[in-house]
Amino acid sequence: MSQNDALGFLGLLYPTHQVIIGEELHRRMSEVTLVVTATDIDSGESLRTLGRIKRAHKPLSQTFTSKELGKALGHAEIKFLGIIGKKAAMSYLLKLKKGEKDEKTAVQ
Repeated sequence: MSQNDALGFLGLLYPTHQVIIGEELHRRMSEVTLVVTATDIDSGESLRTLGRIKRAHKPLSQTFTSKELGKALGHAEIKFLGIIGKKAAMSYLLKLKKGEKDEKTAVQ
């Protein structure tokens, strides 16, 4: 299993509206269980959004680039996405953790 499984899982959650992006993420922040942020956040707007997420005390996961996140959801780039639902968030984190463990094992 690789980290691609975690990205694929996000791609499966998106059409079921368990992953939200853009303005919907801002509007529904109170419903979000986990926020996934891109590793290449650099604009002022993105930094302000990151500050807003931290002030809302939402857990963050930062592993993939904006292009990788975008490709998983069928967009050009995505800087932030929110996962709604504890089960979906926990499943994503488990897939992410297994992917990291598998990649370390493959290197050795």
